[in-house]
Amino acid sequence: MKNITPFQFLFLSLLLLCFTSLAFGQNTTHPEEVKALKDIGKTLGNKNWDTDIDPCSNQPPWSVTPEINVSCNCSIPTDTFCHVVSIVLKSQNLSGTLPSELVRLPYLQEIDLSLNYLNGTIPPQWGSMKLVNISILGNRVTGPIPKELGNITTLKSLVLEFNQLSGELPLELGNLPRLERLLLTSNYFTGNLPATFARLTTLKYIRLGDNQFSGTLPDFIQRWTSLDRLVIHGSGFSGPIPSGISFLNKLTNLRISDLKGPDSQFPQLKNLTILQTLVLRSCNLKGMVPEYLGNVTSLRSLDLSFNKLTGPIPGTLGGLKDINLL
Repeated sequence: MKNITPFQFLFLSLLLLCFTSLAFGQNTTHPEEVKALKDIGKTLGNKNWDTDIDPCSNQPPWSVTPEINVSCNCSIPTDTFCHVVSIVLKSQNLSGTLPSELVRLPYLQEIDLSLNYLNGTIPPQWGSMKLVNISILGNRVTGPIPKELGNITTLKSLVLEFNQLSGELPLELGNLPRLERLLLTSNYFTGNLPATFARLTTLKYIRLGDNQFSGTLPDFIQRWTSLDRLVIHGSGFSGPIPSGISFLNKLTNLRISDLKGPDSQFPQLKNLTILQTLVLRSCNLKGMVPEYLGNVTSLRSLDLSFNKLTGPIPGTLGGLKDINLL
């Protein structure tokens, strides 16, 4: 066997290093994240994850359908490993608790655990992460929303509907500069909307119904000028509907019902020219139905039932060609 020159030795060493990197790094989940996923699975009560199969392999049981999926990023500069960026486990009959171990996944952006049987509380440790989307819709989670969630400045969507959460909404949620979706329907929240929520000017969709809030609908909602959908059914709030609602001219879906409090005039909605759905049911409205509603040609659903409105039905409503519910 011929002697290997120093140059050849260096070349072979580099070649071996490249093969090692490819075999054990590139497109392979970081070992610490594999350990974290194993612990997360135990906390959730998920018995399907098999850590003998690489989590970022895009293979079962890690990737089955869009609703049962672990997604990774394998293209992070100066990094030869893959990192978990999304965990979606919908309708998996999970009966454990929400995992604080998520903090061991430093690149995680999305956690969706909708439609399971998870209980316990929301871990305050999540507040130290860079999450973009959180959904625990349709579980059995209890307790208040941790104030620490107000530290997640990357958060765009917070979906906590259909749980058993309670207490007042934390002031700190008003510190979320990118929040676009806040869905809190069907819990046991109490108190007023915090004044800090006036800063949530990036909101596009908010649902607050079926809770035990108190006080009146706040005037500061007029600052939510990016809103596309505002849904407040049976929330516990009292009227009147703030006059500033007329500033929300991007609304396509406005639904408010079952307001407490005294009678009030029909709110000024003349500027809401692209509405498709308008529900103001049981809001103690009095006076006449405004004729300008007939000029909102995009309306498909109009529900003004169970109020104290008087006078004739405006003839202009006959011009709504796309209406299917009146």
